Amino acid sequence: MLISPPFLPTRTADESEDGWLDRCMAGGAPGAGAFPVSFNLGWHGGMHLKAPRDGASFEPVRAIADGTVVFRRDPSSPPAGTLPEDHAQAYNGGWTDNGVVVIRHDTEIGEGTDASVTFFSIYMHLNAIDAAVSTTVRGGRIFRKAEIGQAGQIYGGADRRIHFEIVCNDDNLTKLVGRASGERSLDSDGRTDSVYGTMYVLLPAGTHVFAEEPLPNSAAAMIRPAPSPGHPHPTPVAVRAIHATAADIVIALRAAGGEGVVGQRGSVFVQTCRPDGSTIGAEIEEANGEYDFYTRAKAISESYPAGARPAASAVYELLRFGRVIGPDALVPADVPCWRQIRHDGFGVGWANLNASGLRKFSDADFPQWRRWRLIDDSADQDSRCDSAVIRGWLNSGRDGLIRPHEASRRLADDDVAPKLARAICKFATEWDISRVDAQWAWLKTETPENPRPLSEEDFGRLRAHLNALQFWPGGTGLPVPHWHFQPKEFVRQFRKCGWLAAHEMTQLLPRRYGARGALTAIPWATAEHRFAGYTTDLNRAMRKYGIESATRQTHFLAQTYIETAMWATVEEYGRAHQQRRRDGTLYWPARMMEFYGPFYGRGAMQLTWAGNYEAYGAYRALPPVAAAYTYSDSRITQTSMHHFADPGSGNAPRRWAPRYDPGNIASNAFNACDSAGHYWVSKAIGGSRHNINRVCDDGVTTNAVGRVSVLVNGGGYGFAERQAYGPYIDRFRSDRTESNTDSAFVVAYGTRRHNVYVDFTPQRPR
Repeated sequence: MLISPPFLPTRTADESEDGWLDRCMAGGAPGAGAFPVSFNLGWHGGMHLKAPRDGASFEPVRAIADGTVVFRRDPSSPPAGTLPEDHAQAYNGGWTDNGVVVIRHDTEIGEGTDASVTFFSIYMHLNAIDAAVSTTVRGGRIFRKAEIGQAGQIYGGADRRIHFEIVCNDDNLTKLVGRASGERSLDSDGRTDSVYGTMYVLLPAGTHVFAEEPLPNSAAAMIRPAPSPGHPHPTPVAVRAIHATAADIVIALRAAGGEGVVGQRGSVFVQTCRPDGSTIGAEIEEANGEYDFYTRAKAISESYPAGARPAASAVYELLRFGRVIGPDALVPADVPCWRQIRHDGFGVGWANLNASGLRKFSDADFPQWRRWRLIDDSADQDSRCDSAVIRGWLNSGRDGLIRPHEASRRLADDDVAPKLARAICKFATEWDISRVDAQWAWLKTETPENPRPLSEEDFGRLRAHLNALQFWPGGTGLPVPHWHFQPKEFVRQFRKCGWLAAHEMTQLLPRRYGARGALTAIPWATAEHRFAGYTTDLNRAMRKYGIESATRQTHFLAQTYIETAMWATVEEYGRAHQQRRRDGTLYWPARMMEFYGPFYGRGAMQLTWAGNYEAYGAYRALPPVAAAYTYSDSRITQTSMHHFADPGSGNAPRRWAPRYDPGNIASNAFNACDSAGHYWVSKAIGGSRHNINRVCDDGVTTNAVGRVSVLVNGGGYGFAERQAYGPYIDRFRSDRTESNTDSAFVVAYGTRRHNVYVDFTPQRPR
């Protein structure tokens, strides 16, 4: 799911994701359009967001995700002259705009039908709506970041604001959150169809914590004493536990994912919290921990005896996700995952996060220790909050009575506010034009939370005001009682999910590419068809190898485009055979084809040379073929000898058999994509450092794109094209809002200067 805030001011250098999001979605304070209740405990399904300024004007309101416009109402204009006090849109002391747009979003947060989701975004109080926003043109289709219109007024005032909601029905709540009610069950691991964000390991009471890091292959917590004369290889000895946890605790593993300040963008942060969400001490930083997953996984695998080693691929997932998602099994299953943690004795030690019986989750499970709570108050279908949970949070006096001043204080309380922000609430929409009296009649009754009831005359004015704003039902397809998310928290949550829906991935393939004046076109249907067999496995690979941020995905996809001829093939053209000239003589199109031959490029990152195939096979622990097996390329036999690397470096030929068939890299979509991810994180980038993500995290610059291009392909072939694909993908994958139609620039590499041209024609269905 690709999702953005409804306002997109330019992000400043090194501005944090949370800081930028708070600036994009400022507002929604108690008493000024807060979610989910007002001071008198009336339900409020969204937030009043303040439009940021863009110089002398205001930032436009934009679509938060791709979708279909299911409702549009143009705003009424205020009457000329003095605004009559009894005007329906002059309620509460000032003009309120009534323009509204509702968008239905159909997208994906993972693989399979249970991760294919639908939700709606509602943009209310617009004072202008863009002419292109239509419920009929091309099915009402709209794309993320498209301008919807301009924020208007709410009860007058100089600021421009919108009421913004995100809602869904029962079925899609289950798909989005992973459950229909209550808290996340701890009897089993969390969902695997959708996994993103922070990973969690639930450690039960009695878990042992050790002062020293045990051996990487020792589930029983052993260390090897220092060598001494006469004992150069001492026998491992057991480590004594320094602590046993007194209660259940949760270990949160947060990979920076390229975000944050320079120097920490590849770190892993380890936080300990209790099941109620309270934290124990500060985070522990594993510097470069994410960048080093591959080298660490390989070291753990190789610490086991030859012939009994777990696949490094599975160990990588253990480090990355806290568990193995597959398809490679972890054998043996008790491979330990030793991490340094803070424990509930307020000390630091080492715990095995892969011990038997532990439970593993991710942010996709909306866990209760992150304050997520499902609250259903839809039975009476009125707009008064009768939830015992929320009333309990607000009732500081514990007397069951919540007066407005008490609600005002508690709504802003540092302990209560985070709970309210992550309360997912089901109640009747406030926009149903047919149910004003049924929903709001309680305002005419005096109660502790409503000490100043409305008179019939006052209620009549409120009814007129609501009638001017309401529109439901309006063909939206939603039932009247539905689930409401706090909008900023919804956007924050799903921006962690780097899974690209098929229509989102299709948009990232350039519509027109090549040199200026000689552009090649790829229509939507062609782009969609090219990705069709790879979307799921490409997403799996990007999720596994931490290629989920906009910057990392931009770099990765830009390289695959040239490697796969814009996803037209995952096999090198010609398959490293000699080509015939017009005069009948044969020649090698590239000098090294003669030597790598049957180990020609395959996969999304075009593995070439037997050595690269060997490394990937060892990483996956791919089984050897049978003695009678016939390889798919006749140049490989059970006895044939091959160069594993450039023979100019003194590499003598070796026999390939009985290793796996390299043809499987191209014929299997998972292998084609996973091999690209493996190459990405295993690539040496200088010194003893690995992982191309290190370079990606410098941003989408010509220097970074150039450096990645060199690492992937040596920097020669397709250098200008790779430089062009980066900015194109960045335009549509990031939150940038530039509108120039093309760009031309020069990039110097070595002694050559490359002319680069980018056509920003969007990839859209026609």
